[in-house]
Amino acid sequence: MKRIYHFPLVLLIIPLILSCSKNEFSNEDQPKADSEILKIIEEINADSIASNIKMLENLGTRYALASNRREVSFTILKKFKSYGYTNARLDSFEVTLAKGCLIYTTWQYNVVAELEGTGYPDSLILIGGHHDCTLRATEPQNPLEFAPGADDNASGVAVTLEIARVLKNSMVNPRKTILFATFAAEEFGLHGSNHMAKAMADTSAKVQFMLNNDMVSYCSIQDSSLWYVNIIDYLNSVELREKAAQLCELYTSLKAVNNNEYQKYSDSYSFYLNNFPSLFFISFHDDPNYHSVNDLAVYQNLKFAREVAKLNCALIIDANK
Repeated sequence: MKRIYHFPLVLLIIPLILSCSKNEFSNEDQPKADSEILKIIEEINADSIASNIKMLENLGTRYALASNRREVSFTILKKFKSYGYTNARLDSFEVTLAKGCLIYTTWQYNVVAELEGTGYPDSLILIGGHHDCTLRATEPQNPLEFAPGADDNASGVAVTLEIARVLKNSMVNPRKTILFATFAAEEFGLHGSNHMAKAMADTSAKVQFMLNNDMVSYCSIQDSSLWYVNIIDYLNSVELREKAAQLCELYTSLKAVNNNEYQKYSDSYSFYLNNFPSLFFISFHDDPNYHSVNDLAVYQNLKFAREVAKLNCALIIDANK
């Protein structure tokens, strides 16, 4: 993801917190947690998320012009297959990327896996995040050689992988097909998600909604009562965002806020442009290390990432009720 500038401190944005207080409901109307959702999301494991963030960091770089970009995608594909997704595949596409004065025509590789729906298999729910990363121009390292990208965005990939693992292990038989995707070349202009969203639009795919996770593991605060997740929505997903905020309160220790300043800067925007309802989850806690050589696994808050994963998973299961 490309931020223009950092988010303000949480204490300055309290008025933006979504109004989802339990005081708004009578005892009869107050939403109640679903036991099936609770059982499944409790299987989401912070150590598993940490392991996958470290796996991606250990590749050295995931820069979209690096020579290992196909290896990066195969590493993610093999992880999906290890969870039982025998249908995991690469979605390859050719794209021209510019770096300074140089122009490169490259092959890029999205990764896609699916859990087929048993009732309405042509109705799709999509969750994912980009797997490439980059460095600021002021960084001393060459991103072709080193760009760890733990928060941005190994975290979003790790959350996607963890939800895929848990749903497979839970023997869930969703009514609708769940697509898991990681996108290439986001940092060069949302190319991977543009490719996939346009292909879906061209085939009139029935996408119920798309969930995008980008920078979802950084929070330096240890007190979970002060953890905030920003749920970014679009004109066609306001109601979905309100539902996500409700589930956030029911199933996580996070507090939901809605600041749409960065709507256009991550992969959900590609799907919105193709008329698919989309949400974008991002930590509301400023990460000083993003796009730097210090964006490392050791600085991530994996319990925070687990809560974000729980929210995504609850939303997916709820939509299959």
